[in-house]
Amino acid sequence: MAANITQDLSINETNETSYHELGYNQAETIIITFILVVIIVGTVIGNILVCVAVCLVRKLRRPSNYLLVSLAVSDLCVAILVMPMAMFYEIKGSWIFGEIVCNLWVSFDVLSCTASILNLCMISVDRYYAITKPLEYGVKRTPKRMIIWVILVWCFAACISLPPLLIIGNEHSEKEENGLINYEVCLVSQDFGYQLYATLCSFYIPLTVMMVVYYKIFRAARKIVMEEKRAQSHLESHCYLEISVKNGGGPPENKISSQSPSPANPSRVNHRSSSASTNTM
Repeated sequence: MAANITQDLSINETNETSYHELGYNQAETIIITFILVVIIVGTVIGNILVCVAVCLVRKLRRPSNYLLVSLAVSDLCVAILVMPMAMFYEIKGSWIFGEIVCNLWVSFDVLSCTASILNLCMISVDRYYAITKPLEYGVKRTPKRMIIWVILVWCFAACISLPPLLIIGNEHSEKEENGLINYEVCLVSQDFGYQLYATLCSFYIPLTVMMVVYYKIFRAARKIVMEEKRAQSHLESHCYLEISVKNGGGPPENKISSQSPSPANPSRVNHRSSSASTNTM
């Protein structure tokens, strides 16, 4: 019986050691926790300040900033609903909140991150039209239109995040290795079709759109700068010619015409001739 107790204790000790191998030691846990808490608090404070600034400052309450507020809200959701549980998951090395919370956490994670990326994509498109068609797009950029853009962003993000929660299901299970390690995992659905759909629509397609749009913005901005430089150089050369003509540095015919009396002013000629005759007398 003593041998059985000793064997059970050794097995429990091995299980405990193997379980803690999934996580970190005490020093690493403190350092990682401190860094993650600072990131979470900074993210929350920064995005709240963005929302408050747009709401309170009248100059910032413009339709062009609606997408920035939507981006701040999506990042705020990541910081409040996703990052704290992700911190515990990272430190513990095992999911400890159960299956229901796992499904909600994964769905909020996909929803918030996808909305953040799509907001960035729509901001790039908005800037492109604002630079290339400032007058026409300035009239079309109404509050109603920008609110519709924000709603479409969140609806599309929901279309990507809800299928695992409502139809496919996420991955929440217990894992065992060599009969010793027992831990729980919480992952988004690993279905190949869903993974292909989610990664394309929430990352690769928006990334491609942003790269193309910002390249076009760069070309448009460069074209505007070159046209301004060309106009400035033309204006400087024109001003130089005018100054040189006024100072007598122009062509000879300009000098002759400036020194000879104008035929349209005969009184000036008569006055000079009469004064000359008076002097001779």
